[in-house]
Amino acid sequence: MYLTNRERLLKVLFKLFSRPSQVPSYLSNLITKKSPLQLRLPWWSYDAINYLSKLKFNNSFEWGSGGSTLFLASLSKQLTTIENDFDWYNRLQFELKENQVDNISLLKKNIDLTSPENFKHSDYFSSLDKKYDLIAIDGEDHFGPDSTWSARVECVEKAQDYIETKGLIVVDDSWRYPEIEKLSNATTYLRFESLGPARKGVTSTDIYFY
Repeated sequence: MYLTNRERLLKVLFKLFSRPSQVPSYLSNLITKKSPLQLRLPWWSYDAINYLSKLKFNNSFEWGSGGSTLFLASLSKQLTTIENDFDWYNRLQFELKENQVDNISLLKKNIDLTSPENFKHSDYFSSLDKKYDLIAIDGEDHFGPDSTWSARVECVEKAQDYIETKGLIVVDDSWRYPEIEKLSNATTYLRFESLGPARKGVTSTDIYFY
């Protein structure tokens, strides 16, 4: 989040005070420095992870692989995950084999972030071509203070045409994308702002309900 160091510290302390159950995990992650992949958890807020961990899905899709892939695989009968970093793709293939996870279709796809038009014509973007009951948007982005567009926002717009009735769209680091709330045609949404695994600060993860 775009905060001063003092503001970040105060936000962390407030979340630790208001969510004492998250303190052991938070401190353990700081000490062991395990990655989300090692923890088999997404790099999302703990509150969102805890909420989703109680649900089950038939057919899930995610842009961007990692700890979220292993987490969603435990909740889904079938998961399709799209990755554009080929080195990371190979690392994740190894992890899936080591963990004997066999309900994942891991696909490597090229991405083009030079413009919104080129991004929407990339294999990465066009990989979503059928409906799912959960779509997670947690992948590569064109984001920053000088950027005039966001790949994740484009993904949300597309995902709304491919989400099943009563399905969910999950958006990580949602504090970056206030425009999503305005463009969404979801029946409702929840914002989960809290600490998260393998991160020092606070983030927010939004879940949109269709």
